[in-house]
Amino acid sequence: MKARLIATLTQHLQTPFVLLILACLMAILWISQGFSLGARLFPSVVAGLGILLALLELGRQAVRRGAREESDFSDLAEEEETPAFYARGLLFFAWMAGFMGLFLLIGALPAAGLYVLAFLKWQYRSPWLPSLALSGSLVALLWGLGVALQLRWPTPLLL
Repeated sequence: MKARLIATLTQHLQTPFVLLILACLMAILWISQGFSLGARLFPSVVAGLGILLALLELGRQAVRRGAREESDFSDLAEEEETPAFYARGLLFFAWMAGFMGLFLLIGALPAAGLYVLAFLKWQYRSPWLPSLALSGSLVALLWGLGVALQLRWPTPLLL
């Protein structure tokens, strides 16, 4: 029953959803044109790429309109609603709360690096070298974006 309802909603609401997203992205692009160059750079690029992806999705839907596509919703079965399912969700939100706490205490860049490192090591048991490389790369990327976009990071409580 649940899978049939999801399949019906997916089939009939797919195009209106993409059109709604497209309208929102076009509104963002329109509104951001009144900003100064530095302020409109990020929303314009993101909205432009989003519009491109939405148009590609609409084209994909138009091409496949006649083809009957069976959706597989087996991963949405009723048996997923077990205590372990909810425990995984709570664990995810605990990690997010920890990141927000780190962000407030020590700042954005060190918090992002420590969070990614801890998440990869403790949650996924990743080896040290790839974890450190990914964490360091993320901090470098955020720092570079901060410099390029002249961002003022929020002041942390401890540092």
